[in-house]
Amino acid sequence: MAEQVALRNFLSELYGWDWVIGDERLGPYAVATLEGAPVMGLTVAPDDVTHHVTFFATNDTAASVERARALGGLIVRGPDHVLDLGWSTILTDPTGALHGLWEPESFSGFGRMYEANAPGWFDHVSTDGDRAAHYYCGLSGHAIIEPEPRMRILHHDGVWFASITQPQVVEERPRWNPVYVVDELDRTRRVVRHHGGQVLVEEMPVPGSAISVFRDPVVGSVMTVMAAGAAAGSGPGVRD
Repeated sequence: MAEQVALRNFLSELYGWDWVIGDERLGPYAVATLEGAPVMGLTVAPDDVTHHVTFFATNDTAASVERARALGGLIVRGPDHVLDLGWSTILTDPTGALHGLWEPESFSGFGRMYEANAPGWFDHVSTDGDRAAHYYCGLSGHAIIEPEPRMRILHHDGVWFASITQPQVVEERPRWNPVYVVDELDRTRRVVRHHGGQVLVEEMPVPGSAISVFRDPVVGSVMTVMAAGAAAGSGPGVRD
C-alpha cells in the first residue's frame, strides 16, 4: 500500500493528477483524474509485477473473448462483473502482451485525451509485429497501414487508433505502452531525475512531436511521454 501511495504522489507531481480512491470491494484501487475526468486506473496486480494494461472497448464480451481465443489469445482473468461499472477481461495476445476488454455499464473509460497530462497514444511494443497486427486486426476489426518502416498503425477509414512498433529499450517485454502528453519534455525529465527515476530515451522525434522514455522511481516501470503539439489533439495520429 505504501508503494502505491508513493507512486500516486510521483504521478501527481509529474502530471498534476488528483486521485479518487475506489470502492473498498475493489481492493487497493484508485483512479487518476484530471480536472475531475478519469485518465488512468491504478491497482495491485495479483502477480505483484508492474503492468500497463490497455483496454479495448467492446459491446459484447463473450463474442470478443471467442475471437481472441480463436486468434491465439489467452484469458488471464475474467470476464468479471465489476460492481455496476462494467465487465472486465484480462488477456495475453500471441506475443505475450497483456491487454484488456472492457464492456462498459456506468463507467465508459477515459474522460480526457489528446491534451497535456492526459493519454495521447497507445503503442504495442514487441519484436513480432506481424503476429501482433494479425491478432489485433482480427480482434478489433481495424486495418493496418505502415507509414514508416517497422511501424504499423491500427486504423479504420483513415482514422488512426494505435501503433505496433519495435522495442526502444532492449529488455522490454512485449506490452502495451500508453503514451501520456506533457507540456514540456524538459520539465518531465527533471521531475523524473529529481525523484530518482532513470531517463532511458532523452528525446526522440515522432511524427508531429517528440517523446521521452523513463523508468519510474517507485516500481521501475517503463513509461513514455509525448510533447504537446501537432500529435496531441490534431491529425490522424491522435484519434481514438
